[in-house]
Amino acid sequence: MTKVTDVIQERTSLPISIYCVWQWWDRHYQAAQGHPDEIDFDWLDATFLGRQRQLHAWFGDLGIGQANPTLDTGFVATLLPYHTMIVPVILGMKIPVQDVGGYQNIPLDEDQMAKLAPVDLAQSPVGELLLAEQAKRLRRYGCATQMIDLASPANNAFSLRGMEFYLDLLADPPLARHYLEVITETMVLAYRFVATHFGRLESVPLANCNVTMISPDVYMEMVRPHDIRFIENAAMSQGLQPRCDLHHCSVPTEPFVEAYRAIPGLRSLQGSVLSDIRKIHAGLPGVDFSGMINPVDLITRPQAEVLSGIDRALEAGVHDLALWDVDPSITPGQLGEFLRGLSHMALRRGREARFSCIPITWEELDWEFPRYHNSGRTPH
Repeated sequence: MTKVTDVIQERTSLPISIYCVWQWWDRHYQAAQGHPDEIDFDWLDATFLGRQRQLHAWFGDLGIGQANPTLDTGFVATLLPYHTMIVPVILGMKIPVQDVGGYQNIPLDEDQMAKLAPVDLAQSPVGELLLAEQAKRLRRYGCATQMIDLASPANNAFSLRGMEFYLDLLADPPLARHYLEVITETMVLAYRFVATHFGRLESVPLANCNVTMISPDVYMEMVRPHDIRFIENAAMSQGLQPRCDLHHCSVPTEPFVEAYRAIPGLRSLQGSVLSDIRKIHAGLPGVDFSGMINPVDLITRPQAEVLSGIDRALEAGVHDLALWDVDPSITPGQLGEFLRGLSHMALRRGREARFSCIPITWEELDWEFPRYHNSGRTPH
């Protein structure tokens, strides 16, 4: 039974998630610590603890970090091979590690896309890799946390096809529909695999970053049927009613309100904090809106101007805020000043800021650097 205090806590708190890119950590922390000969679990454990202490030194008054940290085994045991490109890799795309870190997709040509067929992760070398990496974490930590990002039909299509994806939508709809269908079926099979081996999944995340580059009309005609099919079939595989958490990237989201009304079980929508949130709530009643703060704004616009835009979002009823991909040019002092200003502004609106900041980046968790990357983990 829900307590009155729980309801008040939910109504008044303002969750704010912060994510700094690996280059930020490299400039402001790791350069002084030195770089390891290799990334391994020992390094991840020690770095998690060290960065938690440093976060507390920088931002402890905001509740960020820990003075005497304890290891969060659930976090350091996170498994996310190939990050946002796991579905394209399952379908055969090559993704070498870039010299600067992170994966580089090598798009397929028209003939390759035309020949694509669905692949079951359970029958793929990538599936074998997932189970092997899971076993390593279970032996060390007693748990293995999956953060496997199946992305979305559109995001995966862009990774596989590159900019030609947008041309295919307009100039060659049969080809685009073919590979969108293949991608969607592969995603459904992968979702089933992940749920089987890592535990029941209660919702279907959908990352529609690349949908922002097409019109709502093109999305509704060419892409949305595949989003709907993925969500419905993924939920059905768990014996659940559809529930979807949709990420629209840090751009104004209200142009897609009508299009997203048909998304089954939509419960949360994430887009730019500068979106017309009242229009979104009117068109999508009952859907929580998560406001993304563009980190570039912290570099190019006065802080008072950035906070003013966020204040309008608070007034309009934004559910939570996300400041992701903090640029290395922003110093810890500048970041702290902004976060404190944000906290004070939230209090004036009757909200209490609850900050969270992970101390290890996705690239580090997946060892996505040339000198650390074990080529044996790559099944292609």
